[in-house]
Amino acid sequence: MDNSEHFLNLYRDLEEALGAKYQMRTGAVQHFAAREGSRWSEELTLFREMRNLLSHHAKIDAQPPVQPTNPTIKILEEILEYVRHPPVALSISTRTDQLHCADGSELVTELLEVMEQRGFSHIPVVDGRRHLTGVFSVGSLFAFSRARPELPTAGLRVRDMAAVLPPEKHVMEKFYFVDREASCYELRRLFQKRDASSRRVAAIFVTAGGNEKSPLMGMITPWDVLRAEQ
Repeated sequence: MDNSEHFLNLYRDLEEALGAKYQMRTGAVQHFAAREGSRWSEELTLFREMRNLLSHHAKIDAQPPVQPTNPTIKILEEILEYVRHPPVALSISTRTDQLHCADGSELVTELLEVMEQRGFSHIPVVDGRRHLTGVFSVGSLFAFSRARPELPTAGLRVRDMAAVLPPEKHVMEKFYFVDREASCYELRRLFQKRDASSRRVAAIFVTAGGNEKSPLMGMITPWDVLRAEQ
């Protein structure tokens, strides 16, 4: 089998896989290229033109009018593999057993030291059942200090800040919850969202039920999504 035949078979497999994914008879590749597969939009446009040439034009001296290169085949195989086995939320998250989580008993000064040493910007606060009860950050400490300026940081424990730690209490940041199977495209879309107050999405939490009432399974940052899409 030469590259032209291999290319047509791969493109046909891609059309079938995307048609099943989006429940579309035609236009599934273009739909994918405009959304989840946008980073391959130029290649997919070229591949569609190549498919048309190979499928609808007669051979010249028994040779196809174009012959896809090995790099072309490799990219098409990569796209097909992504469509068949897309990265999902749990697979790209930092799992709970690898996260530095707080239970509320920690001294704030010690937690800040851990964040500085390990480069963390947010630390999940969980209860004994691994449910997320809050998110500790420098921003939450600032909010607490404004609300309770009479309390010194020395000796302050995370549980003393309980009023400002719930995700919905963060003034400058927003957090989302997704289930373990959420697609990379959906995660990217959430990170790009802005509400009326223009709060940025700081992290996405993965739970079994896709909501704050389920045990925490992992945390995703924008960097995790970028790395998964490279």
